[in-house]
Parts: sequence; structure tokens; C-alpha cells
Amino acid sequence: MAVCALTGANGYVGSAIRRALECGGWQVIPLARKAPAGSISWSLENGAGIGQQFRARGVNALVHAAWDMRAAKRAVYGRTNREGSRRLFEEASSAGVRNIVFISSISAFDEAVSLYGRTKLATEKVASQFNALSIRPGLVWGESPASVFGAIEKTVRRGGFVPLIGSGKYPQYLVHEDDLGAAVARALSEKWRDTDTGPVTVANPRMWLFRDLVLSCATRAGNNVKLVSVPWRAVYSALKLGEAAGLRLPFRSDSVLSLVNQNATPDFSALDRFAIRVREYPASIHSTAG
Repeated sequence: MAVCALTGANGYVGSAIRRALECGGWQVIPLARKAPAGSISWSLENGAGIGQQFRARGVNALVHAAWDMRAAKRAVYGRTNREGSRRLFEEASSAGVRNIVFISSISAFDEAVSLYGRTKLATEKVASQFNALSIRPGLVWGESPASVFGAIEKTVRRGGFVPLIGSGKYPQYLVHEDDLGAAVARALSEKWRDTDTGPVTVANPRMWLFRDLVLSCATRAGNNVKLVSVPWRAVYSALKLGEAAGLRLPFRSDSVLSLVNQNATPDFSALDRFAIRVREYPASIHSTAG
């Protein structure tokens, strides 16, 4: 049986990937900080020595979907995620694992402003040193309350006034959780690698504005809402102050930068090259660039 080690298996995206792998006949071994039976103990901060466990468990593929969002300091954030990922790839390589997929983000691109996007991009370059394939998912949606859409739906459920960061006219490209999982499973099985394959964007090319997604969620919930714009720089500054004070906040200042500085022209060429199916988001409101 094909055996795949999976980091981030307990997260929203990781859970979707795990379902798809198991449906495809893979035996999935989660890598987790608190490892239950059948898992391998691992973290981005301390992943040394797991190559031996990979060999002992017969692991022949790796999907790296974990990401540590806790560090507030830029240097710590970058070191934990980039160098922790490097150690993971080194351990897998030492164990003879050559089939590796790194789950990056559509927020990773050359002109990225956010620390998240820049660090994902840097980690893609690390992954390429191990011949790993980087997949850039769009904004993942589904029925799970753990998704971004679940959080939006919770916000709009009461109706009335809903705060919106800035204009809300920020481009978003979406991918259903099941389509992302299926793409990852196929990438492992078919080994989407050649000398010309860079990062693979997995998202539907239909562009949505973030404000329209909020309105769409409200419509689906049967609620009328009025969006109230709050200047994004004010939100960003307030979050930065809270982070500097050591407060545990539900939203990061860097996430604001990522939201308002999205890649307006992602490369969707891999969708045709690898025949990747990504369904459209089923809503009655479609965005316009205006």
C-alpha cells in the first residue's frame, strides 16, 4: 500500500487532503505535535530524526500542509516556517521519499507584501531544492464551519451592519475543499513534475471581490446586511498594537496585508495542463471589477 505522511492533518485544509488521499487508497500517517496512536510526533520547531520513522513506516510520499501562524515577530515566523519546512524535506529526502507536495498559497507571488505570502514563496524555493511540487490553493470554501466561509457566515447570521475591511474590492479566487484534496491526491499519483513545472495554482479562474463573497454568504443565509467600510490601515494599525501588547487576537495584522494585496493575475495554466477540475462557487451574486 502507498503510504503518505501528512503534516497539518488536523487543520481544515489538511483534513480535506486526508479524506481525498484515503479515498484514493493511500494509507495516511499524520505528523502532529501531539501524536495520537498511528501518528508521528513532529513540529516545525523540532522535526529532527523523523526520517528514521519514515523508513520504519514505509513512507513513500509526503504532503506538507502545516503552517505556524502563532509567532508575532517576523524573524521567528520566517525561521519557524521556512527552516522547519527545510528540516522536514531533508528528513524525507534522507529516508528516500521523493514524492513530495508542499501546500503553499495563492498569496505567494513575487510582489507579495504580506509576511505570509513572502514566507510561503521562500518555502516554495526551498521545496524546489528537493524536487517537491508546490501547490497554491485559492481561498478554500466548503460546508465546514472551520472554513473562511464558515467564519463569514457566522458574522452575517445576525444581519444588520457588518464591518468590512477597506473597500472590500479585493480579488479572490476560490477552490472547493474536495477539489483541492482531489488535486493533491492526483499530483502524488501522477507525479506532476518535469523541468518546466513551477508552482501549480489550484483555484477556479472566476474572480470574486471579497465584498461580494460577504454579500453572497448573507444571501445564502437569508439575511439582509449593510456593509460598513472601515479603513484598512486603521484596522491594520490597531491589530499591530494589540500584537505588540501580547494580546491573543482572532485576526492577524499580516492577514490584512494579505487580503488587500492579493495577486490580481494568478497563473491558471496548470488547470488545462493537468486537467484539474475546480468547480465554481455557487452563488447568485457575481463580482465585477468596479
